[in-house]
Amino acid sequence: MTYLPFWIVGPALAAITVGYWIALRRPLGVSGVLARFSRVREEAEFDRGAAVLQAEQAALEAAMTAMTAEAFGPLDLPATGTDGPAVASGPIHTEWPAPSPEAPAVPAPKQGRICAPTPRLAVHATFLGSLAVGGLLAALVRGSLGAGMGPAFAARFGTGPGAVAALAAGGVLVGFGTALCGGCSSGHGLTGCGRLMPGSLVATLVFCASAVAASLLLGRLA
Repeated sequence: MTYLPFWIVGPALAAITVGYWIALRRPLGVSGVLARFSRVREEAEFDRGAAVLQAEQAALEAAMTAMTAEAFGPLDLPATGTDGPAVASGPIHTEWPAPSPEAPAVPAPKQGRICAPTPRLAVHATFLGSLAVGGLLAALVRGSLGAGMGPAFAARFGTGPGAVAALAAGGVLVGFGTALCGGCSSGHGLTGCGRLMPGSLVATLVFCASAVAASLLLGRLA
């Protein structure tokens, strides 16, 4: 099998990873998306609740303003115009204590690392389906559909039920490691390392070293 040169694949992966974050403000990864479909009923209820909350946001803000005025007295706020309820003006009866000079300053959150809200379940379903369709189209274009995992895999595990069992066992191990370290190779290795996240840097070092060790071990056993 022939692959595209690194000087094409590397910039393409970088552009996809950075572009995904810029466009969606979400880290690029697959394991978290798959995990949502293991609890699809709960995720669907969460989507419905988020939709209701978004639709009732104006009413919620008005209720919170009224409760605040009831607890602390009338607030001297400017009228909101025709887009929202007007707030009765008046003196503020609550005096907030000045911050202590000895209190440590709380750093402002880094906006570049704040994620956007979780997309709806249908969006992630489209994402997973697109991965499968993209792989199928790539195999059709290359003429490698049904070619299997390659001669090296066939020489070690065969092409029958044993090969399927080996793939299933590998998938279970990958899923366990993904859940253990909170992300997969795409999430940690691409997005996490690209954003210099300490946990992703450590996770990437661990799974890369483990992959090298496993490869050397299999080479010894061959």
